[in-house]
Amino acid sequence: MLEEIKHKIEAEIAHLLQELNVDLPARIKVALEHGDLRENAEYKSAKERQEFVQARLNHLTKRMGELGKIDVTQMPYD
Repeated sequence: MLEEIKHKIEAEIAHLLQELNVDLPARIKVALEHGDLRENAEYKSAKERQEFVQARLNHLTKRMGELGKIDVTQMPYD
């Protein structure tokens, strides 16, 4: 079960890294081309998403570190 959780977290981390490093910069670039950033909803939306993705990545990375500390051999089976 622990391995299944690790795989799910790793998959989400990979997806978020793809979004953070490829998808969001492309969205921000397109939004910047539209001009005035003060009234640009696409730009604001992309930046907010970028902040959320970064926070989620930090959270998941911390969880992976915590999962690495769990020793399943020391857990009771009941």
